[in-house]
Amino acid sequence: MSFSIVPFFGDDKDLWNEWVTSNPWASFYHLWEWGDVLCKTYRYQRYYFAVKRGEEIVGVLPLIYIRSRIFADKLVSLPFAEYGGPLLANSIDSSDVKLTLAIFSKRLSALARALGVDYVELRQPRFSLSLTFPTSVFRPMRRYLTFEVDLTKGESELWGSLDKKCRNAIRKAMKSGVRIKEVDFDDIGQYYRLHLDTESRHGSPPHSEVFFRNVFDVFQQKGLRMILALSDGKAIGGITVFYFGNKLYWFNNVMDRKYSRLNPTNLLLWHLIKWGMENDFATLDLGQTRPEDGGIYHFKSGWGGCKVPLENHVLMMKNAEVPDPLQRKYLILSRLWSLLPQVFVRQVGPSIISAIAT
Repeated sequence: MSFSIVPFFGDDKDLWNEWVTSNPWASFYHLWEWGDVLCKTYRYQRYYFAVKRGEEIVGVLPLIYIRSRIFADKLVSLPFAEYGGPLLANSIDSSDVKLTLAIFSKRLSALARALGVDYVELRQPRFSLSLTFPTSVFRPMRRYLTFEVDLTKGESELWGSLDKKCRNAIRKAMKSGVRIKEVDFDDIGQYYRLHLDTESRHGSPPHSEVFFRNVFDVFQQKGLRMILALSDGKAIGGITVFYFGNKLYWFNNVMDRKYSRLNPTNLLLWHLIKWGMENDFATLDLGQTRPEDGGIYHFKSGWGGCKVPLENHVLMMKNAEVPDPLQRKYLILSRLWSLLPQVFVRQVGPSIISAIAT
């Protein structure tokens, strides 16, 4: 039976999602709507492909094209996500696996040359194109790891697996009267105010408010939990988590630094963990981090999760580099960025983060 590769467009959305949803290796970010949010917010171009055996889809590969004079032109699968790369049908044999990957490799090579990108990055791909790529090989990039929390444990067992500092922080938030509220459309502005404060504190450029509104519009009915922590009616923290299959994906947290002593993030995360257990989710993925991140790494390591290395695959097409926040030049820029007025950060930051796309 003959194999072919076909591009997918907006009219193919339902077919794409039906296939992705049934694939055991798929992540939330492989859904068509994640590309919708990115392209609508930051005007990226998408290239989504499927390999067919006859009329049967045996593999898909989502790619986003990002242009930047400063941070390089690139094809990424997928931006602002830990996961991407090709997915293959669970039912195909080893010879069809190699053929399908070779077809993807050939199309990816041609597309990368046609667009003139500096590099291609596949985030934690389940299937590697290295052995089939016709001109070069992807090299592994092992900068990050995640922590996966087992939600199949009972609540008492999971509570006992948290470190003592984490449990005490949750208790303190409860005793302090911190309340949890589901975000509605009118709350996005409050959430974004906290996002600006958080990213400024970290020395990182923020997303646009439009990004969060687009996320909310697209995923509020499926795949999104976005919650706020309130103290005396004031929003002091928040978390965004996606869900897909039997897994929760931490995406973002925000906090007003003046209320850090109330530990809103701890209470929010424990709330989501209990919700995940009640709704039969198996795993909470706490998102990428690295030991050099200091406080963020130590916070995530305190939730009783299993440490899981993340490996991105990068193909360099030109003499360029994949931006690394821990490079000296970026550390200096980060410190300077944290000193800038918020009005400037709000206007300029989204164009920078859209070009970096980590």
